Amino acid sequence: MLESTQNLSRRSFLVGAGALTAGIAGSALVGCSPKETEPAAGAAEPSAENTAAATQGADAADPIWSIPELGEPSETIEADVCIVGAGGTGTAAAIQAIDLGLKPVVIERLDGYGGSFIGTEGMTGLETHFTEADGGVSFAGAYNPDAPYGVKNAMNTCLNYHHWIPQHKLYENFFSQTAETIDWLESHGIVFEGNISIGSGPKVWHVYDKGDNASPGGYFMQCFGAEAEKLGVEARFKTFGRKIIIEDGKVAGLLAQTEKGDVIEVKAPVVVVGTGGYANNSDMLYSVSETKNANIQALGMDCRDGDGLKMAKDAGADFAEGLGTVMWCGPVTIGAVSATWTTDAYSAGVQPTLWLNEKGERFCKEDLWIDDFAGAGICVRNQEKTFALFTEADMKRWEERGPDGQVFSFGTPGTPLSEARAVLEKAEGCHVGDTLEAVCKEAGLDADAVKATVEQYNGYCDAAAGLDGDDTSADEEFGKRAKYLHKMDEGPYWLCETADGFYTTCGGIRVNEKTQVLDAEGQVIGGLYAGGSDAGGLYGDSYDVKFAPGSQAAWAVNSGRLAMKDAKEYLGK
Repeated sequence: MLESTQNLSRRSFLVGAGALTAGIAGSALVGCSPKETEPAAGAAEPSAENTAAATQGADAADPIWSIPELGEPSETIEADVCIVGAGGTGTAAAIQAIDLGLKPVVIERLDGYGGSFIGTEGMTGLETHFTEADGGVSFAGAYNPDAPYGVKNAMNTCLNYHHWIPQHKLYENFFSQTAETIDWLESHGIVFEGNISIGSGPKVWHVYDKGDNASPGGYFMQCFGAEAEKLGVEARFKTFGRKIIIEDGKVAGLLAQTEKGDVIEVKAPVVVVGTGGYANNSDMLYSVSETKNANIQALGMDCRDGDGLKMAKDAGADFAEGLGTVMWCGPVTIGAVSATWTTDAYSAGVQPTLWLNEKGERFCKEDLWIDDFAGAGICVRNQEKTFALFTEADMKRWEERGPDGQVFSFGTPGTPLSEARAVLEKAEGCHVGDTLEAVCKEAGLDADAVKATVEQYNGYCDAAAGLDGDDTSADEEFGKRAKYLHKMDEGPYWLCETADGFYTTCGGIRVNEKTQVLDAEGQVIGGLYAGGSDAGGLYGDSYDVKFAPGSQAAWAVNSGRLAMKDAKEYLGK
């Protein structure tokens, strides 16, 4: 039996155990610069106490939003466009700028191109040559299920899902460009395997070829970064964007700072903010979101500290409704998953077994994850603590036949989860024992409450025997499908304490349909643009994976392109 997990304080923030390695992402990409090497230069420490959750009222005086004081620049660079961030948004903006005859300069805190985009696997594409080759896409969950799932139908479906919080014109510009963007990416060396669906969603997720890499997104950014270099994009790596220079109400440039503390002034009438959101800034996340779970875990690169949001706020930008929107993705066994999640242990942890909260009670239909991981993540977020319970029989079934439900592009039924056991056994949050009493004692759960839940659940499993696999009638509490109801009447038992995993934050800077940044009065701040996870207003309270799988990855690339198209007009070039 494993040792008891350590006590984790409320609101512990479980970041990945390191950035994705160059071996995964490709030789052109390297890990995140260690936080301790970041130049101090007056930077304030994050607040120890979280402020009240708010979507609009971020206080500039709060240390969470402070930016460093800087000395005089020791170097000056001139460009048409200064792009902060070299992930999907920034690299797309830089390449699009070159295509349009503009001179970009990229400022990036990492050692090379990649950013958080290396964690993506595919992106939304509507009316692309892939979907058209299939004769179009049909989707029963669409706003108009009798019409093809093209730009207009997808737009209305997503707007309806998000309670019409996003701007109609923003969606129109975004979704209408996705087909062109797939072609544009292919013209710049990106290869797609094709379009697939996630769960019961529409077949509009365009998955990248991963070459010989373990990570599709890593290979994408290796190729994309190489393309930027080939086109002559000037990039300053290991350099932090610090302050947007505003003169006469419009952008005049950016102050940046190297690892050594040297200050660089980039003189540019256009600045694009694409630093990846604030996924690794726990104080900021708890401050602006409704998160209740004591344990949360950011998946992917550990360099997303809200730099872009801080700079934009300092420059007078407003935040969009839903600043605290997060792409939650549900249970991650504590200690079993680090920066990269394309593992057997991750696949086992999200299977539709029996999910429990701190009271030893169920809180959702566990197969929700398969069709809508974001919805499942919201359910996990709203509990104080969460656990996944399964049996040795479940583990053996996965080792022999693979997971019960598909996990993105890597956890496939029929392909054994051969490495799950070894990883989970060593994880601090995982407890294995012959009885429910034993594992509940280790995990700090009320054994009587858990036994009562299991007894009721086993009754649902009995009722499911002989039913069609998709029948939901046996589970009287939540309507879980019969094919995922497996009895838990014999040990050994596996009880895994889980954090709520999330891929990125989705709330951010208020932009219009051209990705121009707006102030509190809704007026454009001339020359300032934001995209990717730094830009808000694209979602309501949750990510729309069920209706537009890969929309955040698609938004990253498309927003970078939209920004440069408008910047060319703004500059009159």
